[in-house]
Amino acid sequence: MLTTAGAVAAVGLAGCSGESGPSDGTTADSDGGDGGDTTSSTDGSGTNALRLSIPEASNFDPVQIKGDGSQVVSDHVFSELLTLPNDGLTPQPQLITDYSVSDDGRTYTFSLKEGVQFHDGSELTAQDVVYSWERLAASENSQEAQTILTGSFQLAHETTTETVDGEQQEVYEPGTLAVEAVDDDTVEATLEQPFFDALFWFAYGSLSPVPEGIVGDIDGYDGEMEYSTFSAEQPVGTGPYSADSVDIGSEITLTAFEGYHGAEPGPDEIRLQVVQNADTRYQRAVNESVDVFRLPSSRFDPSQVSIEETRDLGQEVGSYGPLSNGRTVNYSTWDEAYTAYFIFDCSRVERPVRRALNYAVDQQNFVEQGFKGVGEPAYHQTPPSVYPGGKEAYDRHAEENFPYGYKEARIDQARSVMQEAGYSDSNRYSLTLTLYNDRNPDSYSRIADLIRQKASSIFVDLSIERAPFGTIIEEAVNGNLDMYTLGNGLEYPSAADMLKFGRPYEGNLVRWREDPSDASERAAQAWSEVQNNLGPSDAAQQARNEAFLRMEEAIWEDAIYLTNYHPRGQQFWYDDVDVPIQPSGFHDRLYDDVSL
Repeated sequence: MLTTAGAVAAVGLAGCSGESGPSDGTTADSDGGDGGDTTSSTDGSGTNALRLSIPEASNFDPVQIKGDGSQVVSDHVFSELLTLPNDGLTPQPQLITDYSVSDDGRTYTFSLKEGVQFHDGSELTAQDVVYSWERLAASENSQEAQTILTGSFQLAHETTTETVDGEQQEVYEPGTLAVEAVDDDTVEATLEQPFFDALFWFAYGSLSPVPEGIVGDIDGYDGEMEYSTFSAEQPVGTGPYSADSVDIGSEITLTAFEGYHGAEPGPDEIRLQVVQNADTRYQRAVNESVDVFRLPSSRFDPSQVSIEETRDLGQEVGSYGPLSNGRTVNYSTWDEAYTAYFIFDCSRVERPVRRALNYAVDQQNFVEQGFKGVGEPAYHQTPPSVYPGGKEAYDRHAEENFPYGYKEARIDQARSVMQEAGYSDSNRYSLTLTLYNDRNPDSYSRIADLIRQKASSIFVDLSIERAPFGTIIEEAVNGNLDMYTLGNGLEYPSAADMLKFGRPYEGNLVRWREDPSDASERAAQAWSEVQNNLGPSDAAQQARNEAFLRMEEAIWEDAIYLTNYHPRGQQFWYDDVDVPIQPSGFHDRLYDDVSL
């Protein structure tokens, strides 16, 4: 779920601009279904080109929130101090050679790799990093300032009081970010408090360095180019590809950067054609004008999947087919670390109704009938891959403790809850479910029909409305929706990044704060326990894990959500290319290792 600026940022929606995550067109949770189609070609000059279809492209600035296509471009143009290895989630050096951490766990000192070049020919220095992170915090163009200014991972800084929309607010004071260039090759950054997953955040895409002074959107810099030129025409980073030509509405050509600090990229060029229509991208796939693609969920047939291998991070690899062209292709799927669910506004929907609807449904049916078996039924807010103890512990805790029926519907209990609250065939409850009309509409329509059928049998008349994602967010923030579709993809691999929403606080869209209960108090106390144990020690980790479970069970008790599913990403490719397997939703979606 994309973070947006202004009022929406205040409610704390999860972001995905720094890492590839579930956004429209990239996962099974989108009927666009196609985050990238590729085909290899060799032009008359002998250039190996990888052709990629993307649904959109607009702004490539690291501090901007991006749609799916823009993120693909940014992933290739920019790189971070650290990156995730293909076989794990522990960040490894990328633009650094080494780092150290102070005894109090707050100050990180990074030694920059020598000889790293930007695409404009300048060499990366510590001053570039300081400038880039100050832009992230202070630029009027930044939509990701909260990445380093709020929350558990927070660079030390000072604030000042300003009047915003008639209210006094604490805002960042420019120039006070605790990031220092010790010398040309050494960066020192100090956190407000120790944080167990700080390295993962230092690998976040929004912290990618750009040349010092390239744009003049913070104090002390006039800028070497206009912002619109940098952000949408000539982005300059240290990644494996530079932007050769950009036509936002048509095609973008990325060229392998000769001065790249890492291994030489496979394709000489990546040509990204902007193709908004999912059916058009599908036709390109079955016509074999592309080699790598993703099927819209409406075209996917789970009976045609054959899994031959499961890898360490849960990736499944095998084959799919035949397609309508008669070809069988390679297939892979991976965990997206994402939870899709239906939110109740607790100030509008009574607790007995919320509980009854949870009893009435079977999440396994959501996966099978809504998403054709691609994904896992959701019983917790935390995705299985980052649940304390992993997927086995996730399944065990849900099977033993989920109160509403594990892989089953409990209609009798649902009716009893409603009857105890005074409802019957002659006194029915009415509420409205609002669905995406621009994100996997067919799948959500099937799920909504399932919920409506079950609701009718438990004295609930469910009306269904449809709206774009942006409208749902706006209406939810304003408190105008009873029940609606939403989801969150994790920005770092911890239950904390999901459960920060599972507590009563002013910006919580469920408005649990307006429905105080013993469960909401327990959730608030458990979250405080998490915040008091953010250090890297085993004892702190154990305290967090115990608090996470208490939060999950408090959420169950008050039924503030109707959980849906945990999606998985999918990719299909012909035998003409050798495509690395996507490790997880946390990893950048890169094509530099493709062999043509």
